[in-house]
Amino acid sequence: MPTVFVTGANRGLGFEHVRQYSEKNWEIIACSRKPEQSKELLELKDQFPKNISIEKLDVTNFDEITALSEKYHEKPIDILINNAGTLGPKGVPEGMGYQNIEHMDYEIWRDILEVNLLAPFKVATAFYNQIAMSKKKILIMMSSDLGSVQQNNFGGLYSYRASKAGLNILSKGMSIDWKDITVIALAPGWCKTHLGGEEAEVDPDVSVTEQQIMFESISPNDSGKFLDRFGNEVPW
Repeated sequence: MPTVFVTGANRGLGFEHVRQYSEKNWEIIACSRKPEQSKELLELKDQFPKNISIEKLDVTNFDEITALSEKYHEKPIDILINNAGTLGPKGVPEGMGYQNIEHMDYEIWRDILEVNLLAPFKVATAFYNQIAMSKKKILIMMSSDLGSVQQNNFGGLYSYRASKAGLNILSKGMSIDWKDITVIALAPGWCKTHLGGEEAEVDPDVSVTEQQIMFESISPNDSGKFLDRFGNEVPW
């Protein structure tokens, strides 16, 4: 069976990827910062004990990333979903208040960059070999439409936007340096998660269903692209 590796698997889009891939009988390495507190993820593992392995991983702890890579150094990973991300301590709309042009919380900005930019780079480079030895060879960098410079038409959200625009640059660079895997920056849509808030347009299960369909249709020729959940290119 194929293997998928998911960071931030305890809630939101990460959890939904674990749930849907479990139902497809994939093998899942589900990473959570606090597995013992990940109630829904633990319950899902009880339903699919042969499919799900839960691993403790704080993506800002680079020693943990290295140790986990060493644990799975011989494990082919067909799809790695670099999903863990943050808007800071609050989601939309409250989170917009501490990252606008009139009021910027720089400590929160540093935390956002650590989680959304540095951590996915470390995870990708730590698990590159495992992706390269698999059949599908796909690295998904979970970005956002808010990381598009061209689509920025209302300002604000400087910290989050900067982190996702930076992530897009990382994805493009990795597609150039790593010719043997497919690297995609993915805009999943504005989803009803802790980050996206209740006013968001898309339910997580709908977005993930469409994402997983798209994952099956992409090819190595798509490497380096910024795509939405349908496989359409998003303007940089």
